[in-house]
Amino acid sequence: MDPVAGLVFGVGLIMLGVVMHYVKNQVASGSIQRNSVIGIRTKATMSSDSAWEAGHAAASPMLTVTYLTAYAVGAITLAIGLALMLSDAENPAVIIVPLIGIGAVLALLTAAAIKANSAARAADRENS
Repeated sequence: MDPVAGLVFGVGLIMLGVVMHYVKNQVASGSIQRNSVIGIRTKATMSSDSAWEAGHAAASPMLTVTYLTAYAVGAITLAIGLALMLSDAENPAVIIVPLIGIGAVLALLTAAAIKANSAARAADRENS
């Protein structure tokens, strides 16, 4: 495998972590309100402002784990890519590690969305 792929995947995962970190913090601070572009957008979280806030608050710890996972896997992938470039070797880990990381990030995002959806539904029931 080409070591450059490790660099590309590593930088990509780190950038994904940065974006998730930024969006999570902006939603948590109230800077990003309910919208159709950014955030956890399910039918339940989009149903009201209180559902949006409750859903994102509930998902916040999971989102933190998600962006930290993206950072960690991105850094590991970058390190593998750099090591392979310096040694002029090939290793399938340069592809396998980021694929596992992407799978983990997607699984964590799915879990966060499920948690947000449940909290948003509960908030709407309380406000009804």
